[in-house]
Parts: sequence; C-alpha cells; structure tokens
Amino acid sequence: MNILKNKIDEILNKKGLSRHKLSQLIEVSDGTLSKMTIGKRPFSKNIKEKILPILEVSEEEFESWTVADKYPKELIKKAIESSFQSHSELNSASAQLVFTQNIDKILKEKNMSRTALAKSIKYNQPDVNRMIVGKMPISNTVLTRISEFFEIPKEDLQAWVLADRYSLEILEWALKIFK
Repeated sequence: MNILKNKIDEILNKKGLSRHKLSQLIEVSDGTLSKMTIGKRPFSKNIKEKILPILEVSEEEFESWTVADKYPKELIKKAIESSFQSHSELNSASAQLVFTQNIDKILKEKNMSRTALAKSIKYNQPDVNRMIVGKMPISNTVLTRISEFFEIPKEDLQAWVLADRYSLEILEWALKIFK
C-alpha cells in the first residue's frame, strides 16, 4: 500500500525536504532509504533514532505506518479485539502473551498438553513450545497446522500473534490510517 512511503513523503514535502536530503541527514544512501520506505528493508534502531526527530513523529506512529502497510484492516481490528479480550480475562499481574493464553485455553478445554499438540500437528515439540510462549517466531506452517487441527480460522491465530508483536497503541494508530 505504500503508507509508510506516502507518510514520509507528505512530511518531507511540508518541511521542504527532499528524500535525498533526508538520506544525507540519516546517513544512508538514497537506495537504502528507498528500500526502507517501501518495506523491502527494515529501519534499524539507529536509523529510527535519526529519522523520528526529523519527521517529528513518535516511534508508535511511525511503527503504525509499517503495520498498516503489512496487514489488512480486518486483521488489525481482530488483533485489537484479541488484545482487549485477553487483558480483560487475565489477572492484571500476569504478563502472558495473547497467543499463549488462547492456545493454552484451547488445550485445557480439549484436555491436551503442548506435547500432544506438537505430535498431533507433526512438528518438533520443543520448537512448538518455544513458538507458543513467544521465544521463537511462529512459522506459517505451524499456524496453518494449528488452525487446521483446532478448526480455528488462521486469521484468528494471526491476530493473536499480531496482538503480541505490537502494542495496543501502535495497532490503534494503524487502524486509524484506514478510516
């Protein structure tokens, strides 16, 4: 969708700056800046620290542009809903991930362990456990297999992952972009 690129260009135009000048200010080549703004290359922490003051935006707003580029509106909406639901169901002292909480709830309802789930979806048990608790990125293969095994829409699982990956503030900013 090029939201990130368009937002940056809009701000640069208001400030009377060119993309070339921005690339000089943040000390990257024009090509590198171009790749970052179209999502082909991530912005490093160092580059973000340089670019945010120039654009005069918060890190959350900046990240929301990336989220809105990467994910459809409905998935972002579901992630926000999942986050709210998860936090209302959780004890405020707990810091359990949305994905972990939901998978463990389903496993409990089905009287299954994570080990049994790993065997059922034919995937390495230690890796499945690391993915469930957020210590390892969850692969598309595992998402698909869990979705099929539990007969849960894959989009629901993706929303749980998204709710864990980004703060509620970033997700809400991203959703506003679509309105």
